[in-house]
Amino acid sequence: MKQIKNEYIYKRIKEERQRMGLNQAQLAQKAKITPAAVSQIEKGLRTPSIPVLQKIARVLEVSMDYLSGNTTRPELNDLLQNKEVREFYIGFQTLGNEDKRTILNNIEFLQEKYKKEK
Repeated sequence: MKQIKNEYIYKRIKEERQRMGLNQAQLAQKAKITPAAVSQIEKGLRTPSIPVLQKIARVLEVSMDYLSGNTTRPELNDLLQNKEVREFYIGFQTLGNEDKRTILNNIEFLQEKYKKEK
């Protein structure tokens, strides 16, 4: 089982909160925790419980592994934390094979177009 590395938690939560343009009160409201808890966590005065860390990770759209220092790659570790990715995945799963192939072809087309624009 992976260990929670306290020295990463406060730093990464603060960085991701700021990246999303949230203040501590907004993060607390969205995660359904107290602003005091967010402040204490970011100052390194408090280690969040697993349920609190899960709530914060969901709001910040990163994995718990990233917040706890077990990975340096927030964007790849738990993509389903991201609401848009989760909605796409659920919707994609409900489609027939032909529709799935059409979407995949469109994705490939757009990726090539983007590469050429760079």
